[in-house]
Amino acid sequence: MKKTLVILLLFICIAFSCERDDLCPEDTPTTPSLIVEFRNNILNENPKNVTRLRVEDFDDATRVLEAYNIVTEDQIILPLKTDANETKYRVYRDYVDETNTGNPDVITIQYSTTQIYVSRACGFKSNFENVEILIENDSNNWMLFAAPENDNQIVTNEDEIHFTIRH
Repeated sequence: MKKTLVILLLFICIAFSCERDDLCPEDTPTTPSLIVEFRNNILNENPKNVTRLRVEDFDDATRVLEAYNIVTEDQIILPLKTDANETKYRVYRDYVDETNTGNPDVITIQYSTTQIYVSRACGFKSNFENVEILIENDSNNWMLFAAPENDNQIVTNEDEIHFTIRH
C-alpha cells in the first residue's frame, strides 16, 4: 500500500510540475532564413525562373539543400550560419549531374548576428543585420547582381523577400 501511495504521489508531482513555458510551441518564430527572389535583369519587377537549379554548401559539395536539387524555381530560402559572420553557397543554373554541372556561381552572404531571448523553452534565436550578398566574378556569371529590398537589410522573419538577384 505504501508503494502504491508513493508511486501515485510521485506521478501527481511529475504531472503538475511541467509549466506551460516548458514546451516551445511550433508556431514560435525561430532563427529566420534569407529569402532571395530571382528576377529578370531587363524587366526587374518580374520574377524569373532558374532552370535546373541546384544549391550546395561551398565547402562541401555533398551537402546540397534538399529543396534545391535540380529544380526550377524563382525563389530560394537560404539558412545562414549563426556561429559565423558569413555563409557561402555554390548556386548552379542548368545543372544535370556531376559531370555536366551547368553554370555555377558562388555567393557569399555577409552579416552580423544578434541573439534574442525567446523563452525558457525555446531558448534564443538569431537575427541577422547588415546583410550583403556578394557574387564572385568568374568568366561566365549568370547572376548579374544582388539587390537588397531595404537599405541596411535585416533578416528577422521569413514573411518577406530580403534580396533579389538579377539574371
